[in-house]
Amino acid sequence: MNGIEIKTGNVITAFLFGLLIFFTFVSLLRNTNFGGVASFLLVTISIISLCSLIYSDLQSQKEIKIVAISVTLIATVFILSAVVMISISQNGELKFFRTFLIFLLICSLGIFSVFLNVLNFEDDSSLYSANDRSADSGVILGAAVWGGNRPSPVLKERIVKGFEIYRRKIVPKLVITGGGSPNELTEGEVSKNELIKFGVDPGNLILENSSNSTIEQIHFVRDNLYNKNAWNKIILISDNFHLMRSKEISSFNNIKADCIASDKPLSAGGTASFCMKESLALIVFWMSGV
Repeated sequence: MNGIEIKTGNVITAFLFGLLIFFTFVSLLRNTNFGGVASFLLVTISIISLCSLIYSDLQSQKEIKIVAISVTLIATVFILSAVVMISISQNGELKFFRTFLIFLLICSLGIFSVFLNVLNFEDDSSLYSANDRSADSGVILGAAVWGGNRPSPVLKERIVKGFEIYRRKIVPKLVITGGGSPNELTEGEVSKNELIKFGVDPGNLILENSSNSTIEQIHFVRDNLYNKNAWNKIILISDNFHLMRSKEISSFNNIKADCIASDKPLSAGGTASFCMKESLALIVFWMSGV
C-alpha cells in the first residue's frame, strides 16, 4: 500500500510517550529533584518496559507475546503515573500511594473508553437494507459447538444471519470458519451442515476448520481467498460485541470489511461481560497484533 499506514497501537504508544515526555519536561522546568529512590524506581521500571518490548518482538508464541507486551504497557503507564505525580506535587516528590491511584485512574479511563466504543459499535446492516450493495463473500466467524455436534445458540444465530445475506444475494459465497476439539465436528463443519440444510449450494461454501481464534480465521481469508482472488470487500458476520475487534483485525491485515451482527439477544449482564472481554482483547491486539 502507498503512503504511511497509521495503526492504532502505534497511536496509543505515541500518545503515552508524548504524555510522558510532556510531564517530564514540566518536572524539569520546575527544577524538581526526583531523588534517589524515585530515580532508581523509574530507571528500573523503564528497563523492564524496554526489555519486555524487545522480548515481545522476538517471540512468535502468542501467549508469551501477549504477556510481554502487557508488561510493557503496564510499566509504561506506571512510569507515566509516577512522572505525573512528581510534576504536580508541591515538592517534586514521588508519593507511591498517589502514584498508584493515578495509575489506576489512567488504566480505568483507557479501558472504559474502549468499552464504550465496543458497547456502542454499530454494524453496517443499514448499508445493505436496499439490496443494492454486495460483497465478494460473507465470513461467518466461528463459535462454540455443543454436544451432539449441534451449533450453540451464538453460532446458530451467526449461521442464520449468514444465510440471510446469502439468500438476499448480497454475497455469492459464504466462508465458514472455526476449529474444534478431538472426536467432534469442528465449528466450520457444523456451520456447513446447517447451511446445507437451509438449502445453500455446497459449491458456494468455503470451509476453514483448523483455526482457534478470530485472528487465525481472518488470516485464512487473507492468505487463501482475499489476496489470491483479488477480492474487494467481505462481510464479517458475528455478534455485535465481537465485530469491532474483528473489523480492526481485518483493517490491520489490509482487508476491506463491512460488518453485520447476528440477532442473538443478550442480557445486560451478558452484554457487559462480553464487551469487557472484547475491550481487553482489543487493547492487547492494538499493542501486540495478536
